Amino acid sequence: MLKRKNKMKNSIHQIFRKLSCSDSLTENCYTIANIPPSKAHKIGISKEGRPMFFIKSTITDKVPNVNLELMSVQFNEMCRLKKNNAPNNIIESYYTVITLKTELPDYVSYFLDIVCIVLEKIGEAPSQQVLLAEIQRLIDLFRRFSAPPLKTIQGLWAELFVIDRATDPSYLAKSWHTSATDTFDFNDGTDKIEVKSTSKNNRIHHFSHNQLEPNKGSNIVIASIQVVQSGMGKTIHDLRESIESKLNTPDLRFKLVDVITKTLGTDFDKAYECYFDYTLACDTYRIFDINDIPSLRGCNIPEEIDNIHYDCDLSSAKSVDAPYVTYPSSKLFKDL
Repeated sequence: MLKRKNKMKNSIHQIFRKLSCSDSLTENCYTIANIPPSKAHKIGISKEGRPMFFIKSTITDKVPNVNLELMSVQFNEMCRLKKNNAPNNIIESYYTVITLKTELPDYVSYFLDIVCIVLEKIGEAPSQQVLLAEIQRLIDLFRRFSAPPLKTIQGLWAELFVIDRATDPSYLAKSWHTSATDTFDFNDGTDKIEVKSTSKNNRIHHFSHNQLEPNKGSNIVIASIQVVQSGMGKTIHDLRESIESKLNTPDLRFKLVDVITKTLGTDFDKAYECYFDYTLACDTYRIFDINDIPSLRGCNIPEEIDNIHYDCDLSSAKSVDAPYVTYPSSKLFKDL
């Protein structure tokens, strides 16, 4: 399944590059190509040289078109298409047309990757319900490009680093937070992982009191990483591509890009320009059991006092090489 997914993703990029060298719109026909292995859905190019997807579907309800800053969606549109390798063969049919509205390479690459995941999810002949649901998720995702960032690029990079290094990235991705306001970065309903990063030499991290105060039946570990910008290294999008190739379902791959987009917001462009020292991160990656971390745990804090935050220096704290040895029943810790 992963090989097929990677083949489809690579094919879309290659096909679009070929389309970019052809005439985009002649005689009111868009130049298109098939998207292997699909025979129904097509990829095309707009007159501005931007990618377009033509999704074959039957929509009986009247659905309003969508026009965002970076993407437009036209439902049930009659289209005239011609194949790049057979210009005399004109196709006339109804399609849902998804068009990117920028030619910036970073956005083009991201758009192709995301729609590739959507096509994998909907299959060859999606029902109206399935198609509209997935298109809405795509619309919600692209709306987030205009929202303010919810976390720093450094913080998101550190979380992706932990997923990328995991023995089972799919389980960690499944346990990954869906909101930046969640107390923990990873939570499988039993155990929790909180990721902390620093660009300094010491391990001083900022905690909320709740992050160091486990509920009954839960265990918590802290993943601490030194994350330093460098001229070369890996970006958020390098880590995304590495993780995506290891995830076993299109739902998880969509969640990956969804959380990244939601978190970055208007910082999306900057994430391509920020390289972090991957080797240093590997060398300084440590796991700490919260029981070995100085905290206010067990202190008699009045109930009226809330929202407690403080800095804690982990430089002298004892790290653990394998938290699953201490907690052998933990599925979450087994992947670290």
